[in-house]
Amino acid sequence: MIQRVQTIFLFLAFIAGLLSFFFPIAHFSIDENWIVLGLFGIENYSTMTVSINTIPLIAIMGLISLIAFVTIFLFKNRIAQIRILRFGVLLNVVYLVLLFFFYVPDIEEATGTTAEYITQPGIYFPIAILAFFLLASRFIMKDEKLIRSADRIR
Repeated sequence: MIQRVQTIFLFLAFIAGLLSFFFPIAHFSIDENWIVLGLFGIENYSTMTVSINTIPLIAIMGLISLIAFVTIFLFKNRIAQIRILRFGVLLNVVYLVLLFFFYVPDIEEATGTTAEYITQPGIYFPIAILAFFLLASRFIMKDEKLIRSADRIR
């Protein structure tokens, strides 16, 4: 049954994963110069040269988006859905840890500024994906418990 509520959550997670490729994650400003961190690297609008390899971020976010999309079609195997979603949650946590404890501090050290997250929409998408994965997992478990209880009655 593809029309379940968790399908909506998984589809929203997939859309959020795709949107995260197009929006900036953090903004660093130094006087009139500024640097924008996105998934595809740094957009440098200053005289400073900061280079950083964001291929791990691209790979992890691509895998998270793929997990959200593929899990929609595994509706006949709820246990596999739950396991894959747990792996997706783990990947999302790894993505956030990499972002906040590796990439942003490196750029802050190179530029001597602090990151501004609030104004950038790209920082909210991984958090939304995490919430959607947890909600989808909850509703899949609810369906599994319902099916198991129906099997017990017979």
